[in-house]
Amino acid sequence: MSTPQTYVKRLGILRCKDGMSHQEFTEHWLKRHAALCLKLPGLRRYSVNLVDRARFPHFDYDGFSELWFDSEEALVSSLSSPEGKTLLADLPNFAKDVSPIISVEHQMLWP
Repeated sequence: MSTPQTYVKRLGILRCKDGMSHQEFTEHWLKRHAALCLKLPGLRRYSVNLVDRARFPHFDYDGFSELWFDSEEALVSSLSSPEGKTLLADLPNFAKDVSPIISVEHQMLWP
């Protein structure tokens, strides 16, 4: 049995931009921003996780993204690239703020 791959993951925890509806926020994130993210060099996996604030009113965020890379160096290089700079410049178009977290993922049960 092979050892599962270990990835460095960047989580971006976001709040919706003031004055933007949840629908506008979701549409921008899933269409425009996600398309930009998919162009990042070295990106291994990517997911967007939307939070239903009506169901979880005490959670102070509207969603989070997960970006997987082979290493922290690959992550830093990717976000420093022209594609990464374009991606980061788009955040204020739909997010009030972003709290980034870098973690090391250890796959315990993986398809």
